[in-house]
Amino acid sequence: MTSLSMLGYYGTILITTIEDEDKRKIQPNGVIPFTANISNTEQGAYAVIFSDFSGLRPTVTLRDPSNQTIVGKAVEPPLALELFTVTDEGNYTLTLANPSSDRVLEAFAILGSQEYVLNNSEIAAAAMTTFALGSLLMGGIAAAVSGAVITVIDKRRLGKMKQFGDTSDLV
Repeated sequence: MTSLSMLGYYGTILITTIEDEDKRKIQPNGVIPFTANISNTEQGAYAVIFSDFSGLRPTVTLRDPSNQTIVGKAVEPPLALELFTVTDEGNYTLTLANPSSDRVLEAFAILGSQEYVLNNSEIAAAAMTTFALGSLLMGGIAAAVSGAVITVIDKRRLGKMKQFGDTSDLV
């Protein structure tokens, strides 16, 4: 259990370190825009990583250069990644809204061409780290539960063996 606790603690520190460079704080009931000039491409993309969301469903709104809404929806944290069709060259705006009335929401966001977003090392590192740490943590929990079950079953078996005088397995 100590190793699982350490994995969770240091994993959280690693993810926080990865996200800290471009992390923005969204105040309660506030919004924050991210703007990028997208040109010479047919596909655009955005990626958002939320570091502490605790059941919140932030809203993402994407507008094209003519201020028409392309995407407007509540997303499931911790990672939102979506491709969209670039209709016009120019400045696209991604707006993140915090639905909480009492908590600050922290987010890392990137907006640009599909190639730029998908090849961004920070997004890839944060996504892979989140996935790897989650998998390791779940595997560790499963191993701990399995070990506890095997220990209980083995103790019961040994108790029955002692009850009937069989000590051949107690070496």
